[in-house]
Amino acid sequence: MSGPLIPSCRAQVALRVGADAPVDRFLIDASPRELVYTVYRADGELVDDYDGYTHTRRSATPVQDIPRNSFKVEHLAARLAFPLSLPVWGRSFDNYRFTGEAIEEAAHIRLALVHTKDDRLKGSLLVSDDLRMAVKLDTPTLLIEYTEIAAARPAQPAGPLLGRQGSSR
Repeated sequence: MSGPLIPSCRAQVALRVGADAPVDRFLIDASPRELVYTVYRADGELVDDYDGYTHTRRSATPVQDIPRNSFKVEHLAARLAFPLSLPVWGRSFDNYRFTGEAIEEAAHIRLALVHTKDDRLKGSLLVSDDLRMAVKLDTPTLLIEYTEIAAARPAQPAGPLLGRQGSSR
């Protein structure tokens, strides 16, 4: 519920969609308070540029208007910065729910997840206590992980973070 309090950030993103899919790498600049983000592929290609106040996807040509009642419009790589769009809250359209188990790990808290329809499928949401934001969602079919998290600045297709590889653990 404190999504609007999440600080602006720039981060490397590891994204895997599917159980056996490869991990794709992105760079994200997100400002949850302003409801905006920009996502680049690791090679610098612009993937998505969204403005939640105007409900426009600016990376589309022409600019694409998003209906105001749309939900989960964020690119998957941006979802940790907008935690209410994560499929973990046990809502009717979510895949996972929290079990209530929370494990403290150094400067992180790992929250256990279980699939809403098959309790054999488990996952976790890792929250940075220092940053006060989710930094990793790990389920059998979806991995989103933020590494090298820093204060946001305008994303550059050839910035110093692009040359480094974040861990996908």
